[in-house]
Amino acid sequence: MPPAVQYDATDPLSRFLLPPPGETPEDRAARLQAEALAVQKSREIDDEIKKQAKDKKEFVKVLLLGQAESGKSTTLKNMKLVYAKDSFRAERGSWVPIVHFNILRQMVSVVRLVEEAIGLQEAEEASRQRESSESRLDPERQSVEARGRLQFTNDHRVLCMRLRPLLDLESTFTAHLNPYLSPALDSQRSTLGRREVFVQSHFAWIKHFQPGGSVGVGANAGQQNHHRTSKGDALRNELARVLNALAKTILALWTDQVVRRLLNCRGVRLELEAGFFLDDVERVTALNYEPTDLDVCKARLKTVGVSETHLVVSSLFQRKYWVVYDVGGSRTQRATWKPYFEDVNAIVFLAPLSAFNQQLEEDPEINRLADSLMLWKDISGSPLLVNAHLILFLNKIDLLQKKLEQGIEFGNYIHHYSGSNDLEAVCKYMKKRFLSVNKEAQSKIKLSSKSSVARLVRVFPTSVLDIEATSRIIVQVQDTILGSAIQSCDLV
Repeated sequence: MPPAVQYDATDPLSRFLLPPPGETPEDRAARLQAEALAVQKSREIDDEIKKQAKDKKEFVKVLLLGQAESGKSTTLKNMKLVYAKDSFRAERGSWVPIVHFNILRQMVSVVRLVEEAIGLQEAEEASRQRESSESRLDPERQSVEARGRLQFTNDHRVLCMRLRPLLDLESTFTAHLNPYLSPALDSQRSTLGRREVFVQSHFAWIKHFQPGGSVGVGANAGQQNHHRTSKGDALRNELARVLNALAKTILALWTDQVVRRLLNCRGVRLELEAGFFLDDVERVTALNYEPTDLDVCKARLKTVGVSETHLVVSSLFQRKYWVVYDVGGSRTQRATWKPYFEDVNAIVFLAPLSAFNQQLEEDPEINRLADSLMLWKDISGSPLLVNAHLILFLNKIDLLQKKLEQGIEFGNYIHHYSGSNDLEAVCKYMKKRFLSVNKEAQSKIKLSSKSSVARLVRVFPTSVLDIEATSRIIVQVQDTILGSAIQSCDLV
C-alpha cells in the first residue's frame, strides 16, 4: 500500500487534500490506491511529453527551395543516394521509361524543327524559281546566296520520315501519364514551344512503372490499376522497342551538321537542358539497358506540389531523422510554401547560375537569375525563418561554364557585373551578391524585432549532376545542420 500523503497546515491547498470525515479503513485503502494510480498516470503523461519533446528534437526538417528547374529534385535524388542508397537503387529500373521519354520528347522537337525548316526551304526555292524566271537573276549571285543558307537534302527528309512514329508515340505516352499530370497551361512551354509535362509529386508514380505497381484507391482501384499497369507495361515495352529500332536514325539526325546549325540558329541548346540523353542514345536504348545512378539523377520529370521524404542520417555521435520537403518552384506554387516554414531547421536554396541569360517561363520579362536573387531576399528576410539555417547552392556551374566558353557574356545580362567572363570570377561575384542580400535582409529583421538572428549560412558552388562532389557537399551540409546547436556563427 502506498504511503499516506502528508498534509501541510500552512498550505491553503491542503484542506482540499484532507481525507473525508468518517473515512473507513477500506475507503482509505481505496482512496490511497486511486491516488497512487493517479500519480502513476501523471508520471506516464510526463514521460510521454518528454518523449515527444525528445522525438521532436530527433527530427530535422529540411526544405528544398528554388525556382522551377533549379535542381531541387536532383538534389533530393543525391540525398537519397547518400542516405538511402539501397532504396534508391531498387527504384532505378523504374526510371527507364522516363529516360526514354526524355529522348522521345527532345527528338520529336528536333524532327518538328527540321520538317518546318524543310517546308520553308521548299517554299523559298519555289519562290526563287519564279523570281529567277521573271527577272533572270545572275546564276553566280544565286549560287552565293544558296551557300549562305541551310541546305536540307532528301536524306533529311528520309530521316524525318523514319522518325515520324515518334510523334504519335509521344502523344500516346503523355496521354497515358495523364492521371499524374496537372493541367498543362499553354503559357507553360519550353523554348521549343513544346508543353512541359508535369506530375503531381504526391502520386507514387514510380510504382506505376514497377511490376504490379499501383497508385489507385477505392473499391475499384485494384481493377483499374491492373488495367493501367498492363497498359503501362505495354507502352513501356513499345517505347523501348521503337527507340532501340530507331537509335541509329536518331543519332544520324542529331549529329547531322546542318541540323546542328539549324538548332544553333534557333537558339536551341538541347545539350544544356535537363534530361539530355541524345549523346548516349545507343547506350540507353539498348534492350538490356539499366540506368546508372547518374542517369537517374539526369532524368527529367517535372513535379508540382510537395513531396515528403524521410531519411535516416547518422553521424559518429548521433542519429537523426530528416524530413525533406521538395516543393514546386514555379511562381504559381510559391504561395504554398508558407505552411512548411514552421519549425524548419534548414533550407537548401538552389540558385541556377546557368540561367543568367534565360527568362522565367511564367513571366518572360523577368530574368531567371534576378528572380533567384529576389526569392533569396524574401527567404532571408522572412521572420518565420529567423532560426532556419540557410544552405545556398550556386547550382549548375557546369552548364554555366559551357555558356561562358561559348562566348555568351555574363555582363550582358547581369547589371553591374564588370568582371572577366570566366567561371571563377562569376561564381565569386554571385556569392558576394547573395551574401550581401542576405546580410541586408537579416539586418532589417534585427531592427524590426530587436532580437538576434540565430542562423548559419553556407554557400556551395555546385553541379548536382556531379554525384561524387555533391555527396561530399551533402555531408558538409549534414555536419552544418547537425552541429547547428553548438553556436551561431558565420561559416561562409
